[in-house]
Amino acid sequence: MIHDSTPHRVLKISELTRFIASQLVFTRSRKSAVNLACACRCLEEPVLSTLWETERSMDTLLRVLPKGTWQFKRLELSYEMVRGLNSPPERLKD
Repeated sequence: MIHDSTPHRVLKISELTRFIASQLVFTRSRKSAVNLACACRCLEEPVLSTLWETERSMDTLLRVLPKGTWQFKRLELSYEMVRGLNSPPERLKD
């Protein structure tokens, strides 16, 4: 019969694994967090959840989709377009 060691039992406490994951993501590099998620099954879910929760752009999400399902396009904005984003919407005319 295999007994869990104390460190392994501690990693079964979800509050602790989420704390470890958040500290790793916020104080170290994201790459270190990914490496830990790949190396330790107990930390995989909390680390990956924390990484996705803190993702700031859609680029990472798009890159996990199959090739050919997306493409990047450069969008050039004019002053009028940007100014229009900040103005209130026009009222619909009856």
